[in-house]
Amino acid sequence: MLIQGLVAIATVASGSMNAGAVPHPTEAFAPSFASVLRSQGWNAADESALGIGQAAAQATDGKSEKKPEKKKKKKSDAIAPDEEVDPDQVVDGGGDAGHFVWKQHPSIRYGKVFRLDVQAKLQEDAHGSYAGARGVACPSTPLPSTCLWELHRNRVGIEGYFFKRIEYEAERELTEQELTDKDLLAGYTPTSLWKDVDVNVSYINNVQVQAGRFKVPFSLDELTGDSHNDFAYRSLGASNLAPARDTGVMLHGRFFKRGLNYWAGAFRHDGDNVRAKKIKGGDGTFAARVTGTPLRKLNKALFSSLELGTALTISSLSDDSFTPNGLRGRTLFNHDTFYEPVYVKGHRRRWEGDIDWMMGPASARSEFMWVTDDRLKQGLGDQDLPDARARSWYVSGTWILTGEPKSRPVKAANELLRGGFGAVEAAARYERLWFDSVNGADKDASFRNPRTNSIFPRGERALTLGVNWIVSRWVKLQFNAIREQVEDRETSPVANGGASWSRVVRFQFVL
Repeated sequence: MLIQGLVAIATVASGSMNAGAVPHPTEAFAPSFASVLRSQGWNAADESALGIGQAAAQATDGKSEKKPEKKKKKKSDAIAPDEEVDPDQVVDGGGDAGHFVWKQHPSIRYGKVFRLDVQAKLQEDAHGSYAGARGVACPSTPLPSTCLWELHRNRVGIEGYFFKRIEYEAERELTEQELTDKDLLAGYTPTSLWKDVDVNVSYINNVQVQAGRFKVPFSLDELTGDSHNDFAYRSLGASNLAPARDTGVMLHGRFFKRGLNYWAGAFRHDGDNVRAKKIKGGDGTFAARVTGTPLRKLNKALFSSLELGTALTISSLSDDSFTPNGLRGRTLFNHDTFYEPVYVKGHRRRWEGDIDWMMGPASARSEFMWVTDDRLKQGLGDQDLPDARARSWYVSGTWILTGEPKSRPVKAANELLRGGFGAVEAAARYERLWFDSVNGADKDASFRNPRTNSIFPRGERALTLGVNWIVSRWVKLQFNAIREQVEDRETSPVANGGASWSRVVRFQFVL
């Protein structure tokens, strides 16, 4: 019977093909197949089984059609001009011929042999503060007057590479304002308008060599790029105690998929932040910094972006200058001096510890700095004096109200005029900076003389509240309200030593 059934199947299939029909195998062929089986003595149970098989075939055919996937929230894949690109990723997919592209910056490329990117950064401020504040005074005017607008930064530069592993950059400031002091009102300009001018050799990721003028590896806040900052101004510690840029040579590298990073270098001086027209600053400086993510093995989802860091510097100090060569303390917004330098000689030692954590739309940062200056033979009788000491700390946090994951720079999921409003972020920071000597902070036994045995303690506290509006990958607006209070009434720039509020709205454009 089996042989007869197979012959009948072949006969039915042949008849269907000869008739020119092209039926679906489960719709046309299966009914004819069932009738043939009945003619050969198959019972109803067998036919029922056949029907079940037919239904299974139809179900299988239905499963082959994929269900439509749920739409995910659209995110911007375009690279922002100030976004740090992983050097291990291949960004240039061009051929050997020279060509012009505009992916992140306007760029001229010749395969993996040569690349030159053109960059620009513009920051325009509208600001206000207490009556008579020096920070909002118009420069180069015969009579004191207040300026609402200030071209805070205006930088242009180039960066690129030769043979993919020899990287270079050069950046020049055209209208720097933040790093100048009261000499700006007298017509002085910053001592150096060149920012980062260096070469980096990266043939070995674990041991890279950087040489030229760049930032000394110290302070999380100072090392964060100007356009990446959560606030319009850096913290008090970063502005007054961290070295910033200098000329030197540095080794740096990374291990364990960036789970451990290091920087170590020697520099000619002690950085731009601690130098001024009348302050020579330190000389030869050694600096080292280490960061890592030691907790990511415990819970990758929670601690993968929790980074711990620490750094130190050691600088030599001389008393060749007739004026004091120590650190100074200035307010956050107006740069009013509330602590004058003292005479120092010997070595300057810095140490800092920091934490940086980004989790979903939120982030938290904190940093503590400790600086001591030797005062060898700086007493009125050439005796050694207790070390001068400066300390600072800050705690800050941000939350992206529009829901994007936190990054630096923040990337809007839907940019303005491109189907969205951009990204909106709330930010807050509280901090303190203060100076004294290591032999204690007894005000009754302390004096303001630059050669005193016990330095009179002075400091400032500041609260910054802000909102950042990331309009697009090129444009950002920052709104900051800053409350400051100098702890010493005699050096406070505000009448009766009270607190002051300052306001700043910053427009930022990067190319």
